[in-house]
Amino acid sequence: MPRILLHACCGPCALMPISRLRDEGWAPELFWFNPNIHPVDEWLKRRDALREVAEKFGIPLHEEGSEPDPAAWVRELGGETAFGARCVQCYRPRMIRTAEFAAAQGFDAFTSSLLYSKYQNHESIVAEAEQAAARFGASFLYRDFRPFWWDGINMSKELGIYRQKWCGCILSMKEALAQQKEAEERKAAQKAERAARLAREAEERRIKKEALAAKQAEKARKRLEKIDSKNMA
Repeated sequence: MPRILLHACCGPCALMPISRLRDEGWAPELFWFNPNIHPVDEWLKRRDALREVAEKFGIPLHEEGSEPDPAAWVRELGGETAFGARCVQCYRPRMIRTAEFAAAQGFDAFTSSLLYSKYQNHESIVAEAEQAAARFGASFLYRDFRPFWWDGINMSKELGIYRQKWCGCILSMKEALAQQKEAEERKAAQKAERAARLAREAEERRIKKEALAAKQAEKARKRLEKIDSKNMA
């Protein structure tokens, strides 16, 4: 079978690309090169998760790169920290090294698990991969793995593979944490609003109940007065 080098950003995202490539008749081998994943403990968790996937699927795993330096990576962005624009600076070095490794090791093609994520910019990934392929004389295989998004999620849960909570870099981590905080605050506000609404409704019911009781008491008093008046007559 033709060999294909699958650049893998993490364990969960590699599951469907592995399955689909095998279905097409490819013999995939994994490549770990992700200098943009921060902080160090996250880099280690994702690397170890990919090792677990490689073992479960019986696939060779090639590892490159040491533990990342988030501060140095941010400096290399040259101030381009906006989501989307900065992402190209993540795709480029990974595609370059993947293409270079694939060409040097005689792979028939290479691709990336980044193409599985519905949160990634596929056009940018493809552009960087094609440029890297041309530079090193490698062959890039584009596949849109996004239609199998939920299949991959379900499989990762079944296998118990570590699932990350942000894209990769320290900036995306901060954004994810900020979004999580906003979601928690929004949930707390909604909970408080619901509690206040229920309290208002309970108070309104109490007032209506008291008003009804007072009205009934007044009617009873008037009836007694009529009875007393008749008796006196």
